Amino acid sequence: MATPASLGLFRRQNFERAALPGDVAAQSDDRWDDSMKRAVIVAMALLLIAGSSLFLFNPAQSTAPSSVHDLTIPTGDPNWEKACHSAIIPNTTPACTQAALFDLNLARRSEGLARLTLPRGFSELRQARQLIYLVNNERTIRNLPSVEDSSPQLELLARQAANQARDPAIPPSMDGGSDWAGNFPNAIVVVFMWMYEDGYRYTNGGGGSNLDCQSPKSSGCWGHRAVILENSSTDTHYGAAFTTQLTPSQSLEYADSYTLVLAGPPAPFAIGDTGPLARTIVVVAILMILGSAIAWLTGRRRQQKNRQLGPPPPSYHPWP
Repeated sequence: MATPASLGLFRRQNFERAALPGDVAAQSDDRWDDSMKRAVIVAMALLLIAGSSLFLFNPAQSTAPSSVHDLTIPTGDPNWEKACHSAIIPNTTPACTQAALFDLNLARRSEGLARLTLPRGFSELRQARQLIYLVNNERTIRNLPSVEDSSPQLELLARQAANQARDPAIPPSMDGGSDWAGNFPNAIVVVFMWMYEDGYRYTNGGGGSNLDCQSPKSSGCWGHRAVILENSSTDTHYGAAFTTQLTPSQSLEYADSYTLVLAGPPAPFAIGDTGPLARTIVVVAILMILGSAIAWLTGRRRQQKNRQLGPPPPSYHPWP
């Protein structure tokens, strides 16, 4: 015969309430809430990573001009196309130099930049050295570091490309860019064209000569300017060349040839263009947030439905 103590224990076991559907639903909803919170936290972290990749690894650089230039030369004022019309190569006569400098400063003024005054002895520099001086001036006036050191490897590549009238190759181990120009009278005009008449409007309007910009959306538009404002390496070196001794196949078309290459080892955190990856991360994060919101709403509706049904009547186990 069962003792009162054992009987009491037995009765408590038999009359203990069974788990109700509402209890199971509540536990399930709690799990949904926890999962949703975790998903939202992960999504926010992904959005933060995407934003950081854009601003930390791809610092904004303005290569295209901030405003459309109005380079209409008033009647009687110097213009390099008129003043430099001569068989002299390179044309460093005072008339040609001042006309080219006038056009360059006119373009700089349209971007709110200070006038360029050539230093004493500039005309005595070799054309390649003039090119580097002008390039560095365009960089430093935009708060970019000047490129002071040449590289024997880049200098060789620049000379080879100048002889062949083409862009210099970039060594596989380096980040950077290169430019080429031909049939221009001097380095001032070359930098003027690379920096300020490198877009579609100028090329197809007869003013520019960017062979890589044959439509408004061509990737090559303002590409020469982008090379001059290159800033992908923390240790950029240069190579520059000028020649009138082109290969026979090119000498019939070009009287002279200028090349520039700016390159250096990749920056420690240079991981390339993270724009496409960042956009993918943003899409994934948005989908995660939407999925979590849908799951949360579904769980809430299930919980409300179970509450409306109410708990079932208690079940009793028979005595043994």
